[in-house]
Amino acid sequence: MKILLADLAHNYAVDETSLTVPLGIGYIKAYALAHHGNSISIDLFKDPEKFLKAADQTHPDIIGFANYGWNENLNRIIGSYLRAQHPDTLIVAGGPNIDPDPELQAAFLAKHDYLDLIIIDGGEESFSEIIEWRLSNDGNLDLLPPNIVRLADGKIIATPARALSKQITNIESPYLGGHLDEFLHAGMVPMFETNRGCPFKCSFCAWGSASKDLVRRMDLDTSIEEIRYVGQRTNARNWIFCDANFGILKRDIEIAREIRKVRDETGFPLKCHIWMAKNATARNLEIGEIFGDMTVPVMAIQSLSEPVLEAIKRDNISTDTYLQFQQKFHSLGSRTYSDLIVPLPNETLDSHLTGLRQLMSFGVDIVMSHNMRLLAGAETNSSDTRQKYKFKTRYRLIHGDSGQYHAPDGTILRCFEYEESLRSTSTMSEQELFFLRKLHFLVDFAWNSEVYKSLLSTLLKYDVDPIDLFIKLLRKASEEPQAMAGKMAKIKSFFDAFEAASNTEWFDTAEEIEAYFFEPKNFRKLINQEFEKLNIQFALRLLHDCKDAFDTALLTLAQEEKIVPHRELQEAAEFAFNQFPGINAKYGSNLVVLNTDVQQLAVGDIVAADKSKNIQTKIKFFEGTRRQAMCELIRTTQGKSLSKMMNTQGYGLRDLRCESEVISGEPA
Repeated sequence: MKILLADLAHNYAVDETSLTVPLGIGYIKAYALAHHGNSISIDLFKDPEKFLKAADQTHPDIIGFANYGWNENLNRIIGSYLRAQHPDTLIVAGGPNIDPDPELQAAFLAKHDYLDLIIIDGGEESFSEIIEWRLSNDGNLDLLPPNIVRLADGKIIATPARALSKQITNIESPYLGGHLDEFLHAGMVPMFETNRGCPFKCSFCAWGSASKDLVRRMDLDTSIEEIRYVGQRTNARNWIFCDANFGILKRDIEIAREIRKVRDETGFPLKCHIWMAKNATARNLEIGEIFGDMTVPVMAIQSLSEPVLEAIKRDNISTDTYLQFQQKFHSLGSRTYSDLIVPLPNETLDSHLTGLRQLMSFGVDIVMSHNMRLLAGAETNSSDTRQKYKFKTRYRLIHGDSGQYHAPDGTILRCFEYEESLRSTSTMSEQELFFLRKLHFLVDFAWNSEVYKSLLSTLLKYDVDPIDLFIKLLRKASEEPQAMAGKMAKIKSFFDAFEAASNTEWFDTAEEIEAYFFEPKNFRKLINQEFEKLNIQFALRLLHDCKDAFDTALLTLAQEEKIVPHRELQEAAEFAFNQFPGINAKYGSNLVVLNTDVQQLAVGDIVAADKSKNIQTKIKFFEGTRRQAMCELIRTTQGKSLSKMMNTQGYGLRDLRCESEVISGEPA
């Protein structure tokens, strides 16, 4: 029996090093081979064109698709083509982004009419049993194994659910079996699972649905061996651990030590992406200390409003505890991360702004705000939730996930991915969301990327809130053109362009967005990556065209507060402006003299001299290797998705900062 398993990814606009190893279908292959041996052959695919070629050559008995929110349309386009080419092939799909609601399952199968079956929850056992069913039961649908859903006469027919155990003992390692070697050798980003599932019931997330709220443990010795195995076979910059709550188990400390050991011995990975346990514990701190600069500790919040938390079935740790852990992570030298989702049920503009202010006052290094996406498999995607909170949604691109792929017969398959996201609720309007889009850009650019971090940190020290500063800037930029002059007019023009781009990225229906981007002229622009993520696109525009205008405006607004001592404010601003010069300038080195009022500028490792000693600090700024590499990445990504490459390879706008070095301290 010939079987093809596809975890397809759009590779039209990225290199293989920006793709992830197909771990999920690797598990399915390893399990199936362990149970069926030489009676089957299974090949794995990430590349759409390689997959199409293999299907043409092998005429497979079974095809399996891994379905996610970022490849659903790619699966549909290619699956529909293969159904026409191979009418007798059994085609199956599975993955976390399939709704539990029978009506939504029916809609999914009607849209993906090339599919015969879908697997609900974990795929290894069910797929192996489908192979057995195909081999021995001659297609008798009454004998399908557990966790299978199909469509008959427009109605869903489901087999019973399979019971789950806390310990996973029957699943083979796809790494140790050599099934993923070709993807490691291609330089793809390694992914790992040491446990499955999530004990939390957050309504906006699909992570815990397949595990029925269990945390199911993989074998520890196997996980350690996988880390060693992968470490010997790849120089990938970034590794991803797919555990929903890394650190929730005591043994995660041992796993973290093994990852660190590989890094110390080989130099890789440079970054290790993990999702830390939702409720911070001392174990999180220990793991953060082990990883050091390999990871950014994530303490997820989503909202700080009690009515919101109640609506999304989430409990946050107390703000006092959160602040204690934040400070402890900083004492370890770790940057910290938290995120907010907007608009969640019951969230208002004021409550969201309060959350932003609080996280920045805590000193969280990365405060990321996400537009609420309705994920298949999550409770928020249900009809009941949509009606209860008066959800209104629109559609926009998933950037970087588009392409055109050639089948062996010459057919060109064109495809792109898009998401359905919330644009208003009973407590927040779309107009407020458009305002927040600009505010979130400023937070991401000025604070998260640290372009103005030293200036903003100095303001915080005197209880001047950066969010209020940003709101003043946006209000000033919204004034009538005749009120503008010089650099402020330049900022108004920038935000007018941002507003226009923000409005045009949304479509009212799936049919509208498909009609627009499948129009030949727009599709050419799409695959040429002329529709880049707004934050990346406008951050680069700001750094290239109007950095000096933003420098002047932010410093002027800060001075108008008349709270921060003048000299200290000037020096914090001078530090920020020199550390992040515009990217259009040839930058060699620059010497800056700071006085003693600036105690800590919070960016890099520069700390001014002791205030009690009247000493000036001379600092040299120069273009280091990280800035040079980032500038080169920007210059060489024409026709490729810069945002996707940055995300998978561990780059960020923060890498555009210049390095700094204390030259001397002299009496003032």
